Amino acid sequence: MPRILILTTVIVVVLSGLVTGGVYWHEQPGFCTNCHTPMHEYVENYYSGDTTIMITRHAMADTVSLRCLDCHSQKLNEQLTEGAHWLAGNYTFPLKKRELGTRSFCMTAGCHVEEEIIKATTSNHNMSFAFSQHDPRHGKQECYTCHSMHGQSVYSCNQCHHFDLPEGWIAPQPNGVIASIN
Repeated sequence: MPRILILTTVIVVVLSGLVTGGVYWHEQPGFCTNCHTPMHEYVENYYSGDTTIMITRHAMADTVSLRCLDCHSQKLNEQLTEGAHWLAGNYTFPLKKRELGTRSFCMTAGCHVEEEIIKATTSNHNMSFAFSQHDPRHGKQECYTCHSMHGQSVYSCNQCHHFDLPEGWIAPQPNGVIASIN
C-alpha cells in the first residue's frame, strides 16, 4: 500500500508540475512561434528594444509588461481552428492585420486614458496654436488608424498636414493608401 501511495504522489506532483509549466510556457511571447512561423517577426519585435514599435513599448512598460495573450486572448476553439489552418497551410503571409486597436479596446480600465493621451501629446509644432494628434477635432478615430502594434505606425495626420514625423513612424501616401504595415 505505501508503494501505491508514493507512486500516486509522484505522478500527481509530476503532472501538476507539467501542467503549471505548460500554462506558464503558453503565456510566453515565443510560444506561438513553435508552430506558427509567421509569428517569428512579431516575437523578434517584442524583444527588440526598438521603442518606436508599439509591441516593444508595451513589452517594456514602466508599470506592467504586457504579453501577447494580454491582448490576443482567444478561446480554445479559436486556437484549435487557427492551428488547423496552419497545419493545412490555409493562411496568408504576412498575416492579415487585425483591427484589434479599437478605442473601446485600448481605453479600457487599466490601459490608456484619452485625456492623459491628449495632454501628453499636445505641443505647438512650431505653430501659433497648441495641437494634439489625439484631439478629436476630425472625429474620434480608432487607434489602429495610426498605431500599428507589430510594425511601423502611420502618422495619418500627414495625409493632409505636414507635421514632423515621430521617430520610427511613416507618413501615408498622398492617396491615403498605407503601404504594407503589419
